[in-house]
Amino acid sequence: MAAETAYIADYLEQHKEEILDRWRKAAEDESAQAERLAKMDDRELLDHLPALTEALICVLRGEEEAIAEEDARRHGHQRRLDGYSVVDVLWELTIFRRVFLAVLDEASTAITGWIPADGSTTILNLLDLCVRASIEQHVKETEQERDAAASKAATLETQRERFLGILSHELRNQIQPILFGLQRLKGSDPTDHQLRALEMIERQTRQQSFLIEDLLDLNRREIGKIELHGSLIDLRECVQHATETNQAEVALKSLDVQFELPAEPIYALVDRERFCQVANNLMANAVKFTPKNGTIVWRLFQEPGWQVMSIRDSGVGIKAGDLPHIFDIFYQGEVPANVHPGGLGIGLPVVKNLVELHSATIEARSDGEGTGATFIVRIPAPP
Repeated sequence: MAAETAYIADYLEQHKEEILDRWRKAAEDESAQAERLAKMDDRELLDHLPALTEALICVLRGEEEAIAEEDARRHGHQRRLDGYSVVDVLWELTIFRRVFLAVLDEASTAITGWIPADGSTTILNLLDLCVRASIEQHVKETEQERDAAASKAATLETQRERFLGILSHELRNQIQPILFGLQRLKGSDPTDHQLRALEMIERQTRQQSFLIEDLLDLNRREIGKIELHGSLIDLRECVQHATETNQAEVALKSLDVQFELPAEPIYALVDRERFCQVANNLMANAVKFTPKNGTIVWRLFQEPGWQVMSIRDSGVGIKAGDLPHIFDIFYQGEVPANVHPGGLGIGLPVVKNLVELHSATIEARSDGEGTGATFIVRIPAPP
């Protein structure tokens, strides 16, 4: 070990406290970090910077530089646990490096030049090694934590999808026997009071059936198992099916359902069952958010290259902030007090999924709260 290196080590040993004091003063001069520094207690300040100084002194006296690197990695580990960002750690060590060199410069005008340490490493390189090791350790542990969190999230998502699939299948298996029993009871000459009760039970059971099918479709979409059986159908049939399916709810709210349909068929090459499901979900959504005595208007028309199906309601409308998220799964915007907040927020996402599987598009329009809403589906015109 060179004599001047041992001299530097002795000098640092005598000025350790001064290095820490000057570090704190230099940090206070950094206005961007003044608030953080004000919150630091002595444990934070003194837990690793003195240890780094000791490690550097040991290296200058001839010990392996791995000592300094190891301590620097402990510094990065602890600072991450303390909630420091990489920028915070870099800031701290940059000031430490600057103060350290200033103290050394006062000891010898040659110290900012080439001072051998362990045969080939300058003090500048040794300080840089500490900075690099601390940052690397911080980044390494942060990435490991991120990867572990991502893996856990992926596992939970897989479990969620499996649970939804199993739950939907189990629930669906219970629906058909209930509907069958209701049909038997309706055919047993019930009284008017009993018939109304049976119709209410049937209506609610069918609504549960639609909800279960939506859950199943979400799961099938996730794992790519939705199969389409395309055929040339008249979209007027889908509109009629949706209207009939929701007739009971329409009657309860005394809604005025209007049709602006062409006299001639509007053909589209789609899966009939799936597109009737699209129309049904859109109709159910309109019924839900339209107040009593409100209006729902179905339209079918053509645009160049497209067959267009739209539904407009006079309901509560969609706020501008909710409009970009209206098709997000489980998303439910702010619901007015006069609207029952039921549902899981999956009906419209299912519609969007099914529409896009047909290479079609859907958009939602609304001028805001209280102005109603319009949903427009564009299906490629058949060749």
